[in-house]
Amino acid sequence: MPGEVLAGVDGRSNVVARLAGGGEPPLLLNAHLDVVPADAARWTHPPFAAVVADGAVWGRGAIDMKHMAAMSMVVLRLLASSGASLRRDVVFAGVADEEDGCAQGSAWLVAEHPDMVRAGYALGEVGGFPVYVAGRPVYPVQVAAKGVCRIRATATGPSGHGSMPRRDNAVVTLARFLARVGRTRLPLHRSPEVERFVAALAAALPQPARGVMPLLLHPRLSGPLLDTVVPAPTARMLDAILRNTATPTMLRAGSRINVIPGAAHAELDGRVAVGSSAAQLLAELQALAGRGVTLELVGDGRAPTAATPDTELFATVAAVVAEHHPGAVAVPSVIPGFTDAHYWSRLGATCYGFTPVRLPPDGPPFAELFHGDDERIPVDGFAAGLRMLADTVFRFCVAP
Repeated sequence: MPGEVLAGVDGRSNVVARLAGGGEPPLLLNAHLDVVPADAARWTHPPFAAVVADGAVWGRGAIDMKHMAAMSMVVLRLLASSGASLRRDVVFAGVADEEDGCAQGSAWLVAEHPDMVRAGYALGEVGGFPVYVAGRPVYPVQVAAKGVCRIRATATGPSGHGSMPRRDNAVVTLARFLARVGRTRLPLHRSPEVERFVAALAAALPQPARGVMPLLLHPRLSGPLLDTVVPAPTARMLDAILRNTATPTMLRAGSRINVIPGAAHAELDGRVAVGSSAAQLLAELQALAGRGVTLELVGDGRAPTAATPDTELFATVAAVVAEHHPGAVAVPSVIPGFTDAHYWSRLGATCYGFTPVRLPPDGPPFAELFHGDDERIPVDGFAAGLRMLADTVFRFCVAP
C-alpha cells in the first residue's frame, strides 16, 4: 500500500495512500490531522495524553477527527490483507490545516497534486454520529454544507478626550450594531437540500412532532417554534442551517484609554446558507448597520457545497446504518460548518459526511464534544463505527 507525505510548508504535512483497484470512480477516505487548541486547566484528563478512562479515549481531536484517520487506515489494511479484488481505487488523505482554512491541506493538494486525490466519491466529516429523536437513533450524513465569508465592520466618528463622552463615539456605534446582529434572526433561506433534511427528520418523528417539523420552513413560524418547541441543542443547529449567520468574534479600537478613537473595527464569521450567497448575507447585515457603520468582505470566501444523496454510496451507507444499529435511519443532512469537502468537490467528488461513531443516548451530545472541553470518544462506540465504515467500504469497493 504505497503512501506519500506531501507538504507545501514545513510542519504542515499531508499523507496520501492508495490501494489500486478497477476502473470505477475511486473512493477517497478523508481525515484532517490538525486540531484546535485546548485549555488543559478545563479538562478532566490532559488533552494531549490520549488517556483511556471511564470507557472512553480522552483527548483533543478524538472526535474531530483523528478517529477517522485511525479507522481509515485500519480499513485500508483490512482491504489489503483480505486479497479482495477491488472495483475502484481506495485512497486515504490525511490532511493538514482544515481548522485554519485548508490552505496547506486539501486546498493545496487539489491545486498542486490533483491526480493524487481525485476521486468520484469521498467520505469525511461531518456525519455518522447518532442523535436520538424521540428515542429513535438518527444518523445525519452530510450532503451539503454552508459557505464561509469573513466580514469586517468599521464604525467611524469624531475622536476626542475620554473625559467628555460622545453619543457618536465609534466604539458605541459599533457596539450598537453588534448588539443588533446578536439579537436578530436573519431571513429564512429554503433550498432543496434543507427541505430534504427537514423532511427526513420529520419522517423519523412520531406525531405530533412529525407535523410540526415542516413548519420550521415557514418564515413566520420558524423562529417561535425554534424558541419554544425544539430542544435547545437541536434548535441552535437547525437555526444556523436555515439562514445566513454572522458571529462577531474579534474587536479592535483605540490605542489609549483616555482617547475616544476615530474608528472601531469588528470581524464577523459569516456563514452562507445553502441556496444563498455572500452578497445576500452582506445585504442582510447592511440593513442592520445603520449610519456610521460600513461593511466589507475579507478574503475570497467559500461558496456552499451540495451533493445528491441519490447514489449507490449513500444507499450503501443507509443500509449499513440500518443493519448495524437496529431501528436507526440515515438522513441526508446539511451542516452549518465547513469541511474539506469544499475542495474535493472541485475535482468532481460526490462528498458525504460519514465518520461513524456510535454514541449512547445518555452521553454528551456530539455538538458539545466538537471543539469542546473534555473531548472524548467511547471505545465501544469507536469499535462499532469502525465496523460500520469497514462494511460500507467493502460493499462499495470490493468486486462481486
